[in-house]
Amino acid sequence: MTGPLVSVILPVFDRAGSIARAIESVLAQSYGHVELIVVDDGSTDGTAAILEAYRGTAAILRQANGGAYAARNLALRHATGEHVAFIDSDDAWLPHKLERQVPLMRPGIGLVYGDVDIVTAPDDRAPRTGMTAFKAVAPVRGRALEAFARGNFVPTSTVLVRGSALQEIGGFPESRISADYLAWFRIAQAYAFDFVDAPVALYTQHQAGISHDLGRSLAARISLFRAERERTRAPAAREVLDRLLFNLGVSMALAAVRGRARTIEQPFRLARSAAAGIGTRRALLSAAAFAANQMKIRAKWLFS
Repeated sequence: MTGPLVSVILPVFDRAGSIARAIESVLAQSYGHVELIVVDDGSTDGTAAILEAYRGTAAILRQANGGAYAARNLALRHATGEHVAFIDSDDAWLPHKLERQVPLMRPGIGLVYGDVDIVTAPDDRAPRTGMTAFKAVAPVRGRALEAFARGNFVPTSTVLVRGSALQEIGGFPESRISADYLAWFRIAQAYAFDFVDAPVALYTQHQAGISHDLGRSLAARISLFRAERERTRAPAAREVLDRLLFNLGVSMALAAVRGRARTIEQPFRLARSAAAGIGTRRALLSAAAFAANQMKIRAKWLFS
């Protein structure tokens, strides 16, 4: 098979009902020059037995439960591909995903992503919601650092990234959630992005999803990006981080008002502290931009 080797990384924890679907979607790719690395993150259901059926076809690694990002980092230490792709255990790739993405990995491009069709269950027969990631949040190509201030527009299960770019940032921070956002932010400081303007995967949105707890997800993001700002010296990156943290603070306050941050102690205090690093004038401008972006997102949901 011609073309660069792609290492596909699939972490899994207690997904006996969907892991085979995710694996089969990788094996069915029209671009066949891949190595599949599955990491069982301490599963306690029947996942391990299902994975044994794929031993030899995929590399099967196991670790004590440490979260998806620790599992991805373990797989990265075993990956040999020039590029790395990620898929979650309750998602599935469409057959031509890699075939469409690999040619976009031109010089200067560090990461290629794509749209997802949002479904209600990890089942190919599950109804599609009619929404996609790009309808909710507009994608960006080229230098994308500034765009991360408004949110994470890169669906992880669609990512194809240069292995060298991941090495340069040291892999993923081993937070339990939201570390992909920070990883893509770091890569965007050195590389341009590109995307396939069509769905390349099916993304499952359901109650058991790891990112469904909005308050917990926002708190994790605030913690990660606050620490990132403290260590960042580049003025352009710090300015983006100021606006990003402000927007996360506003999002946390709104989540608390809507009753979606009940697991967070003193969410309004956390919201204020996240937004505190930005001056009054910039705060007003950022608040206006945040409101406009939220209205745009909601309009897309209502009228799509």
